[in-house]
Amino acid sequence: MTHLKRRAVGLLLFCLSSLSLPADDILFIGNSFTFGAGDPQVEKNGGVPKLVEAIATSKGKTASTVMVTTGGKDWGFHLANPATDTALKSKPWNWVVIQDYSTQATHVGNVAEFMKNGEAFDDRISQESPQAKIVLYETWALDAKNPIFTSTSGPKQFANPDEMIGELVKNYTALQTALQAKDPNRQVDLAPVGKAFSRCLQEHPEINLHAKDMKHASRDGSYLSALVIYATIFRDSPKGATKTFPGFTVDAREADSLQAVADEVTARK
Repeated sequence: MTHLKRRAVGLLLFCLSSLSLPADDILFIGNSFTFGAGDPQVEKNGGVPKLVEAIATSKGKTASTVMVTTGGKDWGFHLANPATDTALKSKPWNWVVIQDYSTQATHVGNVAEFMKNGEAFDDRISQESPQAKIVLYETWALDAKNPIFTSTSGPKQFANPDEMIGELVKNYTALQTALQAKDPNRQVDLAPVGKAFSRCLQEHPEINLHAKDMKHASRDGSYLSALVIYATIFRDSPKGATKTFPGFTVDAREADSLQAVADEVTARK
């Protein structure tokens, strides 16, 4: 083989091998709902982002995740947080997943601030990673036994979980619509995690998605969150994804049910 032919073959092999390199650098910005505070093993091993990585690998995809999280904080905190700024500037991201405080997008929080900070994040992401796609990580209604639920709605309480999830879905959807209208060329997706929780609780009440604190996600809840985010980013069915992660394995029957729910709420058109 001549030198030129060997060089051509080498270039071809390099190009082919490049196809297998990690194609999706994903930055997660959020709080304890992202780092998985409801289950020690999930939290210890990298939270929801690392579950997404493992799910992607098991489905033949490649992803590399980084998260910037602080418990109990909202988008306003992250917009002023030096660590978040450093992460946004650290590389050109393919995806940025942002998760706000659990009640912020409801009447118990501050919907106007939720919308304003969501648009501010969109501007920051556009500035640092012009090609990055955004995922809005829709959170879930708290456990029905949580004292935030009473028989009537009020400034600091909900009548029931249906009221809470209704407001979360409505306002996360409104933000997605506003951001997409603001810049039609930027892809803004909604990961309907909250909707998945509600559907799973209806279809599979035997699966406990909430931790003992009646707020955070259980191990199964974090797994469901990761399945929905995976399906949203990769536009791929989460069915057949891995059930095994460092430190734990999700029950096979429950995993199948959770995958089916995630597939239903993210059905590709």
